[in-house]
Amino acid sequence: MPANLKLRPRMRRLLSPAVTQAELIGIIAWLGVLLIHPAMQLDIYLVAITLGLSGVCCLHRMTANFFLWRVLGGIYGVLLSVGFAYVISTHGELRIFALPLAVTLVISSAILFISAQDYLICVTLVWLILWPCMQVDIYAGAQVYLYIFCAASISVGFILNFSYLKNLRSVLLVESEFREMAETDYLTSILNRRAFMQSFDALIASGQRGYFMMLDIDSFKQKNDLYGHDVGDRILCSMATCLKTTQGSHSFGRIGGEEFGVLLLGDDPAVACDFARDLLQAIRGSVAAPHNYTCSAGMARFSAGDEMSAVLKNADRNLYGAKHNGKDRAYLEGKPIELQERAAVQ
Repeated sequence: MPANLKLRPRMRRLLSPAVTQAELIGIIAWLGVLLIHPAMQLDIYLVAITLGLSGVCCLHRMTANFFLWRVLGGIYGVLLSVGFAYVISTHGELRIFALPLAVTLVISSAILFISAQDYLICVTLVWLILWPCMQVDIYAGAQVYLYIFCAASISVGFILNFSYLKNLRSVLLVESEFREMAETDYLTSILNRRAFMQSFDALIASGQRGYFMMLDIDSFKQKNDLYGHDVGDRILCSMATCLKTTQGSHSFGRIGGEEFGVLLLGDDPAVACDFARDLLQAIRGSVAAPHNYTCSAGMARFSAGDEMSAVLKNADRNLYGAKHNGKDRAYLEGKPIELQERAAVQ
């Protein structure tokens, strides 16, 4: 996934509080105009705009859809401009405020859009909506200054928006890289122990059911000593590749030197056993002789409310059984998975 797409949810979460506060200020200003002006009388248009602003603000704060979040920002800006334009058009004495109002809306919305394109579209609409409300007649012979105000406000807002978003993306990219480094095993490029255990804990906390598989490379120390650390690293990387290419797992990671963990979702032991068999078979053929290797695996069920430490101990006991009964096999509930499958058939 491109970096910008990864950053979108994070940028939305960071900007949402500021966007909500700015929209609330806009609604307060709108209500202030309605309440303060002595000649103001509520009609269906004013009520509709007020309800529309409130609804957009609430929906904007709650939505998790990125595209909808972007669109709602533009809708709010346009709706607020339409509301003020309607008030000014029905109360001619307020026309003097049209120019400062347009400049304020254009510049103040600079940091509220997650895309410079969105900002330009919105502020262009703001000027088009409020321009007919300007007291153009009092600028007789000097209308050029209106155009200067228009261009200058959009330019200043664009520079603020572009610079702010550029700096925000740079900071988030660095943060994302550091987070990935903190969660990824340097050699194998899969989850490290800390990140994997957090994933496991989150599954249990969310009420998921499934299987945890603990794998240990057979006779790894001997191979490392016999062929060298470069071959040992190659074996570890090959193990990670097998975990990536064997379909069916929820997540996996390196949880120790030559130990790996896999999480499987679902309550069907046959599916878990099939995955274990496929994975061990892939491991056997992943590296050519004489550096070929095998793995032993211990599996344990987990469900909502289980203690993760208890599940780990259960898997470790099954791994011990696999190691001491021939290696290159997987154990579940104290028995090889082949016996588990036969029992299920019977």
